[in-house]
Amino acid sequence: MTTKKIEIKVDIDCEKCKRAIMEAVAELEGVNHVSLDQEKSILTVVGTMDPVCVAEQLKKIKQKPVVISVGPPKKPDPKPDPKKDPCFPYYYYTPCDMVTVSSYESGSGCTIV
Repeated sequence: MTTKKIEIKVDIDCEKCKRAIMEAVAELEGVNHVSLDQEKSILTVVGTMDPVCVAEQLKKIKQKPVVISVGPPKKPDPKPDPKKDPCFPYYYYTPCDMVTVSSYESGSGCTIV
């Protein structure tokens, strides 16, 4: 089975409801990731599970799930390869230089070569 992302509208009235929703969905086989947006009342589930099973599991805990979307999960943005990018990172290093310090006989100032 392929991995899919399911977004479901649920009723979140309190912390007890939130915990019950998270526990009910997390115990399903094939669930990889569960997140809940309390402000929008949207449950997001990512995995190989059947969307119907998720909805049925929510109905068992007295929820009225409304499936908003089912589709492939968003792929993470590829990170730039630092070896291919000539501008990242700049390494500034030089071999050690020999430094000679001499001072005038009068003791005023010095010369660094």
